[in-house]
Amino acid sequence: MIKLTLSQLPILGVGLSLSLASKPDPVALATHPQGASFIEYAGLVDVQSVLPQVERIHSAGVPVLYHPSYINFCGSFANDSAWLQTAAHHISTVKSAWFAQDCAYCFWQAGQSYSTQLGYFIPPILNEASLQLAIERVQEVQAFMPVPVAIEPPPMTFVVGTMPLMTFFARLAEQADCAILLDMGHLVSYEMASGKRILNEWHGFCAERVIEVHIAGGRVRQSEEGAVYVDAHECAVVEQTWTMLIDLLPKLPNLKAVCYECEGVSDEQEILRVLAKLRQLVMRHSSNAKLVATLTPTLSQMVREEKPL
Repeated sequence: MIKLTLSQLPILGVGLSLSLASKPDPVALATHPQGASFIEYAGLVDVQSVLPQVERIHSAGVPVLYHPSYINFCGSFANDSAWLQTAAHHISTVKSAWFAQDCAYCFWQAGQSYSTQLGYFIPPILNEASLQLAIERVQEVQAFMPVPVAIEPPPMTFVVGTMPLMTFFARLAEQADCAILLDMGHLVSYEMASGKRILNEWHGFCAERVIEVHIAGGRVRQSEEGAVYVDAHECAVVEQTWTMLIDLLPKLPNLKAVCYECEGVSDEQEILRVLAKLRQLVMRHSSNAKLVATLTPTLSQMVREEKPL
């Protein structure tokens, strides 16, 4: 069932995740000749808080993806049904093709809250008991959502549990029958926190369920225990993150969207430079020919883009 559903999802290409209410202007970046083919955003659960900005993007002919941080996709704290209904309404209203979020603790109580309550995502414990709770949480969310759900390994400055990360998420996706989003920086953070390699855990991973990839800025700091990756979207993309992307692109046959998360980056030229690099890497390394085809410019497009301003 999931394969049929995922095969019907649109291929969105290479896009941007940024704040809708602050500069740079998402419409300007989406309509630039070398700009984003879609816009992703976080935001409050109430769709009215972002609807004017989303309607501007839609009016420019650009699709959006909603990527919030207020759902518990793991742990024993259930999501309030009214909260999920409001989220589902948001997703339907903005026509987000799928609903993806980090699989982590966003709040530490019964009821409703955002990840800002904790200050950051708390990653799941990587063991069997935690896995079973995560399956329950994902299925709980899926029951309300009008589109496929995609789970994302969160950033990790520490690892608790002995189950390999890719085993945990493969079993979660298969048993909950959901899609997967992989953030390259988050995977780098796991490697640094655990001392393990993602590629060594890849065998048996359900790569066909990965529909979206994120890349974003970060910092590597040294601690007494060794190097720690800090997810920091306002910073430059570190070399380890680019390497992770190059390693994994050939292994993701159903990839539909590659997103540069650039919240906090104000330099439009730098954003466009990263987008151009992303497009080149996807065209060179992706195993999804349909995704590559959406990024390959026609001759007429190349002539238009080469004209002087």
